[in-house]
Amino acid sequence: MNADEQRKQLAQIVLEENLDLSLVWVGYFRISGSANEKDFRLYAAGECQLPTPQRDLISLALRQLATDHQEALERQVDRERSQHLHDHGD
Repeated sequence: MNADEQRKQLAQIVLEENLDLSLVWVGYFRISGSANEKDFRLYAAGECQLPTPQRDLISLALRQLATDHQEALERQVDRERSQHLHDHGD
């Protein structure tokens, strides 16, 4: 995937999953990302480029955060379903 495609994917997933861009940066930084948050945001906005290894780390962090987000939503739905069944004796 080229640089522009990676950046567009970042923007698309952040919007689709309603993710906080700061949390994506924290996840990226946790796995040895070296761009500061300002440069990360500039990259996300398409105003600068990052080296390929850094873009790959951003993609990895983004996938992990999106997966964690989906799993949290699924757990919430399961809890609500369970509570509904308990409350209504279904």
